[in-house]
Amino acid sequence: MGTARDALFEYAAGTVRLLPGQAAVTSAVLQGPPAALLERIPQLVRGFAGERTDGGALFRAAAGLPGEAAVPGPADKADGGADGGADDGRGCALVQSLPALSRESAGSAMASRADRLTGAADRLHWELAELGDLPGSPAAGRFAARYALCYAGAALLWLWRAGGESCPEWAYEAVDAVLAALEDPAHVPDAPAALALIPG
Repeated sequence: MGTARDALFEYAAGTVRLLPGQAAVTSAVLQGPPAALLERIPQLVRGFAGERTDGGALFRAAAGLPGEAAVPGPADKADGGADGGADDGRGCALVQSLPALSRESAGSAMASRADRLTGAADRLHWELAELGDLPGSPAAGRFAARYALCYAGAALLWLWRAGGESCPEWAYEAVDAVLAALEDPAHVPDAPAALALIPG
């Protein structure tokens, strides 16, 4: 892994290998268009509220450890399996891991950053829950950008956690860049702009 941005995309690929049912939502977060992500608002909101995630697979992907891919569930099979863009219907496991990551990082050098990321994700999901039909609106790109930043922040926290003391210094710099954008989102119009803020 070279830069933070390289590491983020490598990690995303690793999570999809271990959680093939997350392929569709991961593609929607990282590649768009905004409607592909925001048409999943009910799943995203329910999943975040329930902290629906798989910490074991997310850690294995961050540590580069081997692991068997999850067995496709009924939703995966109906969509043609992992190769067909399967969607397990549970939202975005990576973003939904933020509350647990925040609790688990207590007392560490990353603790306050993890708390701020979780707070920003919580606010975003509250806003999404209160919205009506958003996917085609002018605000869709900005909401998708904020979601992509939450995704990037969670990925960076997992990489930091798996790397321990040997984690590259860019982990802190990259999380700080994500937080700065989340806390002043007016200047981040869409997901590509959000991801471009990650040091690369």
